[in-house]
Amino acid sequence: MRVLHLISTLDIGGAEQNLSRLVTAMDRGSFTNQVVCMTRPGPLGPYLEGSGIPVHSLHMRKGLPELRAVLKLRFWASLFKPDAVQCWMYHANLLGLTLMKPAKTLWNIRCSDMDLSRYGPLYRLTVASGARLSRIPSAIVTNSHAGREAHTSLGYRPRKWVIIPNGFDTEIFKPDREAGEKVRKELGIDRDALLIGLIARFDPMKDHACFFEAANMLLDSNSRIHFILAGRGISPSNRDLLSLINTDRHAPRIHLLGERSDVPHVLNALDIATSSSVSEGLPNIVGEAMASALPCAVTDAGDSKILVGDAGFVIPKKNPRMLCAAWQRILDLGPDGRRQMGERARKRIIDHYSLASMVSSYEALYKSLMTEKGSSETFGSP
Repeated sequence: MRVLHLISTLDIGGAEQNLSRLVTAMDRGSFTNQVVCMTRPGPLGPYLEGSGIPVHSLHMRKGLPELRAVLKLRFWASLFKPDAVQCWMYHANLLGLTLMKPAKTLWNIRCSDMDLSRYGPLYRLTVASGARLSRIPSAIVTNSHAGREAHTSLGYRPRKWVIIPNGFDTEIFKPDREAGEKVRKELGIDRDALLIGLIARFDPMKDHACFFEAANMLLDSNSRIHFILAGRGISPSNRDLLSLINTDRHAPRIHLLGERSDVPHVLNALDIATSSSVSEGLPNIVGEAMASALPCAVTDAGDSKILVGDAGFVIPKKNPRMLCAAWQRILDLGPDGRRQMGERARKRIIDHYSLASMVSSYEALYKSLMTEKGSSETFGSP
């Protein structure tokens, strides 16, 4: 089968990374994949090409629909002649309809209960347009039950929902003490310091305000604590981010790393991984942290509660006191208790969220695209 994937960017992000993992792991004896990026290829573009996956770019400017891009997309599709068109996220979902192949087209939605008032009018219009047009594609894939419920409430009425949770490569995300010690040495953090990490881009849905309010509480009460933050926009040059830290006395113990290409190593430097999000689908970074055998304290966003299970703590959104208390509960477990919780977390990923499981679910979906009937389907859920 020939599968054409259409996505807005190939930057480091959840949807982009899942696409990358999927196409590089699929059975190449049965599937040929090509990727079309709506904007200029980001860091994942060269990686995919180096892995033998052709990548094309439409060179669109963000926020500006272009007829030339539509013509380019139709030209590449006419050469490739895909048996399936997999679109990834709102903008690509709409652009994919210009190929006029609804029976071959699948949409993909990766988020859940977003506060759309925090985004611009064009973004809101794109989401609303998706709801109106949602019966056109053959099916909509989502990575979470919460995503399906949230978009149903927004008026999405597809022919079929297909739920395929994210899959994680436990050969890349795994315990590696030596890698973690190198990151600590790079940052000048003592081996006996207690390190809590939030890896997320700077975005309203990640709720860094809640995170820093909780962090300041714990920093006031425990001199051994350090915090690491990484992701797009997480740098000392981001004034909006710095305004949330709120106190200079804690600055030496808050490390802003920006976007990192060595996330598996950064995770191994941590004692606890955390997420303060108010909206998620099924969060990649939490699954990656669990695969790295880290105990997690996360907010109840999207399917985070289902993902974490009994291998961490899940607390209400927008509640910094409870987030701080969850960190403290994990710290109180001591080194052995944290190790045991981390081992449960890794086992949960291996048992229920493996990369192989995700890939086989997508392969089964593509093979059955022309023949499957029904209103909804779930693959690979625990």
